[in-house]
Amino acid sequence: MAKVLFQSTNPRLLRSTLVGYLYEIAQEHQVVLLADGMDDYTKSLLQDKGLFPGLANIIFFESPFGKNVVRKNSRLHAILAKAVNGYKPDVVIVPSDLWPAEMYLLRLAKRARAVTLAMQPGFKMAEQKRLLWWAYQNSCARMPSFLPLSVKMPIAKTKKFLGYALYHWILPLAAGEMPFAGKASFIFWDESSGKRDADFTAVFSKRDRELCIKDGVLAEKIFVLGHPLEHTGTRKFFEKAYSAHGKTREDSKTLTIMWPGEKVGFREQDHSLISEQDIWGRRVSTVKRIAAHLGDWKIFIKPHPTEKEAAQIKESLERISPSVAVVNSLEPAEKYIEMSQCIVGISLPSTTLFTAQKQYPGKIILSLNLDNEFLGDSYKDFEGIEYIDTEEKLDETVHAIGNETYRKEGEGTETFDFGSAAELVNYVYAKRIS
Repeated sequence: MAKVLFQSTNPRLLRSTLVGYLYEIAQEHQVVLLADGMDDYTKSLLQDKGLFPGLANIIFFESPFGKNVVRKNSRLHAILAKAVNGYKPDVVIVPSDLWPAEMYLLRLAKRARAVTLAMQPGFKMAEQKRLLWWAYQNSCARMPSFLPLSVKMPIAKTKKFLGYALYHWILPLAAGEMPFAGKASFIFWDESSGKRDADFTAVFSKRDRELCIKDGVLAEKIFVLGHPLEHTGTRKFFEKAYSAHGKTREDSKTLTIMWPGEKVGFREQDHSLISEQDIWGRRVSTVKRIAAHLGDWKIFIKPHPTEKEAAQIKESLERISPSVAVVNSLEPAEKYIEMSQCIVGISLPSTTLFTAQKQYPGKIILSLNLDNEFLGDSYKDFEGIEYIDTEEKLDETVHAIGNETYRKEGEGTETFDFGSAAELVNYVYAKRIS
């Protein structure tokens, strides 16, 4: 039995993904959980020794963002150092090797001679070069329109490099550590773990493995583990622990549209700007099209949690039809995934679609990219999610859904390198003691 130190990321990803891996590992190994917050229900669930027999302790920490970053950073480093030095883990598991808490923890783990493993916590949209380009362009679009791009782009890049200097040099030195050298960083939208200090990295699928390789991760470090909901025993855990808790019954004629937080976009073919006005017009037109085909359905609009103009969205969209209702942006998306027969994502793609497909593979899930938007095709050829890039195809699909003639294509099965996270821990632990 190995001693495992398991770090989780934000509460949403802990609940949707990482708690499943934690459940698998706690069946066979002793685990201490490092958590950057969690919801009250998950906290109570983790105290159930029948579900998590190997979970010995939970240690909370706060990531160094927002105000007082120097103080938060010093406190974070102290908490992580105490956890590693006191627990002396054999295996340290992190959601990535790119963010401040993970970089500190992996460095401390190396000193303790622990083997380290990064486990993918959520949907990966694209390779890093495309994500970084989008981030730069989006930053430029937020600047005053009178500034030329030749001025905006250097400003955007300077802001990135200042952030890199803060989190990779200034804060580590302030905490008594050497800087974190190397280009791989969350600052530059790196999402592929394995380019820094993780010995191994586990991903959901062969698609994610290929994206990691494109980003420069060595192929021999990558294992395809699958999402925990794709492991039979762990799916039963999720169904018992979460789906049965406060479960909302599915209504046969209910559709939810996941409303994105992005205000502007960029066209794939020439990278030209899609203005806020054009984005708004397209989204309103899409709601009208769907409502016209599904006259006797209930249509919920679920704004992104960061949406600051939810009141204006509600006022505008609820005029379209009595069947359209804009819900509270802070409500959990899972509530509307559960109750809806159909889930629709509007570009840019929502990670919620990925979660919905894993939790409820039988539901109808549509990903719309009607403006051929840059990064809007992340769900193209993604099993279990129908990708729609023309108005004609949208009309045909929604019409078929309304007439109950829509048939979802069968989903294939993917082979994994390991059957559970516990099996993977056994493998990397054997590497340590051999």
